[in-house]
Amino acid sequence: MSVSDRSDPLGRRFSLGDLHHVGVVVPDIEQAAADVERIYGMSVAVFDETRFTCRIRGVEQTSVQRIGLTAGPPPHLELLREVPGSEIWTPAPGIHHLGFVVDDLASAASEWEQAGAPVWMAGVQRGTCPAGATYHRDPLGQVFELMDRALADSMARRIDHSGSTDESSSTERNLHGRKA
Repeated sequence: MSVSDRSDPLGRRFSLGDLHHVGVVVPDIEQAAADVERIYGMSVAVFDETRFTCRIRGVEQTSVQRIGLTAGPPPHLELLREVPGSEIWTPAPGIHHLGFVVDDLASAASEWEQAGAPVWMAGVQRGTCPAGATYHRDPLGQVFELMDRALADSMARRIDHSGSTDESSSTERNLHGRKA
């Protein structure tokens, strides 16, 4: 049974859904992907660079990002290339965030904010925010990502079981590969 199939004893309107990935920020994504394959035997699909527009603490900005995901079904290991000068994508020892899939991103993000875990970063797509994903920092300092189910499904289509990605390369896609 997945988390999304369980009834929530707190009566919340949404559930976290399934754990989609564990995110780690790295300075060299190619080296990190090679290390993951060599050490853990997991193939990593490294996507092309993409422009990602988001709001960090309410301020809209665009960065160039590159991510990688382990092949196969979730949960994935997500590698995020460092973005110099960013408060979000800075390498640190250990796990950067845990990413969960939800069916209604806006409602889930709002509920977490009301419960005390404000949005730290929210994707922007065609003027809509949040779009695709949000990062929340809880009172304990932990970072959690809520990812729209459509985005998770889109990412899954880009990875085949051999770890390769589709060949489309575009700077008009957001962080997780959706067209901007």
